[in-house]
Amino acid sequence: MTLLRVPPVHRFVTALLLMVPLAACEQAAVVPGPVETPVSPEAVAAPAPAPQAVDEDPPMLAALRNGMPPDVSDFIRRAVVCNHWAGEEPYDDERRAQINLAVQTLRCRELDADQLALAKQYHDNVDVLRRIQQSRRTPL
Repeated sequence: MTLLRVPPVHRFVTALLLMVPLAACEQAAVVPGPVETPVSPEAVAAPAPAPQAVDEDPPMLAALRNGMPPDVSDFIRRAVVCNHWAGEEPYDDERRAQINLAVQTLRCRELDADQLALAKQYHDNVDVLRRIQQSRRTPL
């Protein structure tokens, strides 16, 4: 006899599905009325997290660019954003145009030549060379 192993997730979903009809029956007996939700004073006083500024880099990109010369920092940002656009799906004509405009504006097709120029300029700086290489593999 072969026993099938049922993953815990499937057991949980099955149990949940069996409980839904029971919960519906129990709700019919509840008299509707105002419901007060307890709120802690800390939750009321806590400020909402600050939204990330549009021009602010995500932490991963900021870490890659940190401490780099301005030309290398700009290249890293371009490379990572180009990686993002390279992975986008042109599912309609409008999206295809948006992707093409981004690729053209960022000069994504010139990344290889720009990388070679930076590699020649910073040939003796291992950290710069490593981060340039890493930026070419990092999506946004």
